[in-house]
Amino acid sequence: MSDTKDEDKNIISFSSVFFKKNSTNNEQNNQQSERVLIILNYPIPKLSPLFDHLWNSSTIRIAADGGANRLYDYSKELGLEYIPNRIRGDLDSLKPNVRSYYEDQHNVTIEQDPCQDTNDLDKALQICYSSNNDKGNDRRVIIYGAFGGRFDQEMASFAALYKWAPKLDYQLYLYSDETCAFLIPANIKCEIRLPYYNDTHHSWEKDKKVDEVVDGDDDNTAKIVGEGPTCGLIPLGCRCESITTSGLKWDLDGTTQLEFGGLVSSSNRIMEPIVRVSSSHPIIFTAEILESEIEAKKEQG
Repeated sequence: MSDTKDEDKNIISFSSVFFKKNSTNNEQNNQQSERVLIILNYPIPKLSPLFDHLWNSSTIRIAADGGANRLYDYSKELGLEYIPNRIRGDLDSLKPNVRSYYEDQHNVTIEQDPCQDTNDLDKALQICYSSNNDKGNDRRVIIYGAFGGRFDQEMASFAALYKWAPKLDYQLYLYSDETCAFLIPANIKCEIRLPYYNDTHHSWEKDKKVDEVVDGDDDNTAKIVGEGPTCGLIPLGCRCESITTSGLKWDLDGTTQLEFGGLVSSSNRIMEPIVRVSSSHPIIFTAEILESEIEAKKEQG
């Protein structure tokens, strides 16, 4: 999911990874745009249009320790080469044959950080933070493999979101093939633009906002992947005293607290092209990943 700040610095805008960058950005900003993909130690499905899109649209790819094993397996399964820019972690999970393949055959930079106070995801995110000093650089960091598997590792992904998103201008997103999540900051107006809403989707062919689509069964259909329309607002970490939304099926008017043991806005639904959220405390926004076919030819070019 890409994230660009509005000209109004009091508004943060979040948009789908399948939308092209805002056409109002000038050429210089487009050249400086950077998308970092971090791959965690979780199996990559053989047919994953989401992963392939994230890989192809990323400018920097980092495997977090055992994530390199998963990338290697995915490469061999498809008979293609997926070569990351770096492998980083404590390297207790990196298999010797995988290390040799990337280090000796492809000259991939492999960095060991033995610190036991940080996990492999933290170690990968440290790279993103340390090189994020250039404020003219539009950077988005996407973590793939953040959900599924062990529950404690899922919670580690959310902990990383709370820890690192403020340091990365909230341009940090968690993804799996089923769901995505990002952190809504406190006391900042946010706008969210996702492709699926109100049981329909944006007019992809008309708007030409999609980076790529997947071939359908014939020339008149195309498979598209995108976020929404099912979504949720999850008060993870602390109670959210006040939250106001617009564009959802069940909007919140600021008079009801969200908290575990009380109200949690799960299984909500996006009804408008733009969802607006203002909250008193940080809160997780999550959306499903949906795949469908449309009757539209792929954009030629």
